[in-house]
Amino acid sequence: MYLILATLLALSQAVTVPDFSGHWRMVPERSGSPTQSQPINDMTFVIEQTADQIRLDMTSNNGAPVSATYVLGPPPKLPADPLGAGQQRAYWDGNRLIVERGGTISGQTVSSKQSLTLSPDRSELIVERIVIVQHGYTLKGTNNYATVKDVFTRVAR
Repeated sequence: MYLILATLLALSQAVTVPDFSGHWRMVPERSGSPTQSQPINDMTFVIEQTADQIRLDMTSNNGAPVSATYVLGPPPKLPADPLGAGQQRAYWDGNRLIVERGGTISGQTVSSKQSLTLSPDRSELIVERIVIVQHGYTLKGTNNYATVKDVFTRVAR
């Protein structure tokens, strides 16, 4: 009896992961990217999701398309260091999908972390992004990171 009750309780507490698959277009008037020092006024995501991986294809008006395929794994143990160049990871934080990558921009190692969340009716995708420059020092009164929050709507195909 207790085993059946414990199993039912565990199943009722299991988190159902949302499906982010689809084509998404940024809503500029509700997003932060158009207000950056190098404005991004047009951005799209194409997302393909399976049980164990996710592929993100991002296109924007100020650069070449960026594609990445992530294998979904467990969240890192905290505190987690930023990723170095060439490293990446993806994991679930409740109903939020977290994708992280390390790379190089103008000779500087940078890491980015994106948090993707769907609205309750699944019609909007909210992407919160932080980019950290890992130069090993900070200047008083300056940040070595930038954050932005963008809102996307699903594009019918």
